[in-house]
Amino acid sequence: MSVDEGGDPPCWAHLFDDEPDCAGATEQIVVVDVGATDTRGRSGVVWSLPHGGDLDANLVHLDPGGAIGAHVNDDVDVLVSGIAGRGHLVVDGTSFELHGDVLAMVPKGSRREVLAGAEGITYLSIHRRRGPLAIGAKPRDSTR
Repeated sequence: MSVDEGGDPPCWAHLFDDEPDCAGATEQIVVVDVGATDTRGRSGVVWSLPHGGDLDANLVHLDPGGAIGAHVNDDVDVLVSGIAGRGHLVVDGTSFELHGDVLAMVPKGSRREVLAGAEGITYLSIHRRRGPLAIGAKPRDSTR
């Protein structure tokens, strides 16, 4: 049995460059100390769970004042777990404090955004794996 600590590049990177496909990557145990992940000088996704299994997970770090803009995910429910720092998770216009002791379940179809506080925020985003990205027009909902 092997252990994979995940890491760079995220397994979706092959869609944008010559990185190999990560199919079958989670046929192993994955153990990572997310609290020890070096986020200095990095903002955005700093670690991703290797693909191949039923789950996706991303460790996201936002520098002070940074944000993940408002967006809607119509496909899957998402767990958001604070790791370090402080900020706010805004779901359908309601703001919730996000920090190391907070776990939030955001239902699919909800509009969400993450706003980093004065010290920045690091959090995990975990959800059921979605199908591959597809190119095509999706009907726009003017209420979101």
